[in-house]
Amino acid sequence: MAIEQVVDAMLDMIKKNMIAKTTLTADINVGDTVVSVANSFHFDNNQEIVLIDNGYNTAGSSHYQKYEYAVVKTVNDTNTITLKTPALSSWLVADSAFIQKTIGHVPLYEENVLYGDREVIPTNEMAITVEPVSLSNEWIYIQGGLSEEYRLTIMIYGKSVETEEGMRILNKYSDAVYKLINSNLHININDYQTPLLSDINSGDTTVVIEDTDENRENFIISTEPPNEYQFQDNNGASCIWYAIVNRTISGGQITLTFNEPIAGDYLKSDFAVLTKLKRYFYDSRVDSLTWGLTQKGSAVLRAAELSWFGKEVEEYSFPQTDKRVIYFSEKP
Repeated sequence: MAIEQVVDAMLDMIKKNMIAKTTLTADINVGDTVVSVANSFHFDNNQEIVLIDNGYNTAGSSHYQKYEYAVVKTVNDTNTITLKTPALSSWLVADSAFIQKTIGHVPLYEENVLYGDREVIPTNEMAITVEPVSLSNEWIYIQGGLSEEYRLTIMIYGKSVETEEGMRILNKYSDAVYKLINSNLHININDYQTPLLSDINSGDTTVVIEDTDENRENFIISTEPPNEYQFQDNNGASCIWYAIVNRTISGGQITLTFNEPIAGDYLKSDFAVLTKLKRYFYDSRVDSLTWGLTQKGSAVLRAAELSWFGKEVEEYSFPQTDKRVIYFSEKP
């Protein structure tokens, strides 16, 4: 299985969560603590955020070169966040105001999350690299389950080596990445997802999704392995893997019937999705984290190094066809 997919999945998870942002859906006025947003999914309690709008780069705007830091007290629900302290300025939907996660008043930018480490880190800002390290394997059952273990190194770089504050920022970033990865022990590598067109109430067995070529290909009546589908919304995910036992297509929609009642409610308003599981890592985590200084080109950087492994089973069938068969002339 391709290591490139594993690295890309790790990069995507880091970008979506460490650079989380969402637009406001209602104006924030001075003194407000309750913030209405499009989707709060990638934010958590006690996280630092920055409030900003499109006037930041517009000369003459009241928010030209201005932004406001705040701390999330509570993520109330999918569309509401409560701040620890009242807003000091007004932030308007008309100005495309949004919130973005930041750590130690230092945001991470997408162009600084890199595939592979670098001899020279091309930025004076925070940077994260994901470097493929190794692939090893062992038989865990015959025949023919081969457990394959991938190893990655995640490096977090900061420039401020002279100050205590620089070390604190690096520590905060490394703690955040460590917790993020270890809260995704069964990391989604290339699972396929589609939004639900109908709410699920606990006990339902049918689900409606859009009729697309991709959905027709991925959501089919289950054979072997029988259970490969899962539900999730902003409030959680299903623990049971479900199987599809019937499928009907009509009027631009696909109606799927599952093998047993669905446990839990999954709502469109909470961005409910149906997932087809493709690559399943049965054991994965960050198993070490170290801090120090490193030389990159002519610069000395503060750095944190996280070592991650992930294990999955590759199935091999026997007997295997011979790849060195002689090519005889075709027999009439």
